[in-house]
Amino acid sequence: MKKIILPAFVFIFSGMVSCKNITATPKVITVEQTANEKELVFAEATKLSMSIDGMVCAHGCAAVIEKNLNKTAGIKEAKVDFETKQAYLTYDAALLNPEKISEVVLKTGDTYSVSNVVVIN
Repeated sequence: MKKIILPAFVFIFSGMVSCKNITATPKVITVEQTANEKELVFAEATKLSMSIDGMVCAHGCAAVIEKNLNKTAGIKEAKVDFETKQAYLTYDAALLNPEKISEVVLKTGDTYSVSNVVVIN
């Protein structure tokens, strides 16, 4: 019986000590949004996949290509998978085409090549 009482006491006591802010009200922060930060409405949201050769690491090559694609106007979201050597993205077909998207990858580095560009829709 003593073996159960001591752990139960320690558990209850630690719960009482660590939960001092249970009744505290949460802090609300208001953030204003500028026109540039608002999500753009895509006229023709289109998905695309492509193979990217020449990547030698996930943290350098794949991450930099993904970052450059995501910074490109007209691309909503881009993911580059180093292991499969594939990129998947959603873009606005009214603003971009697969050739322009391939150019972004090719301008990222001399060693990269793009193939198997497939529009998914």
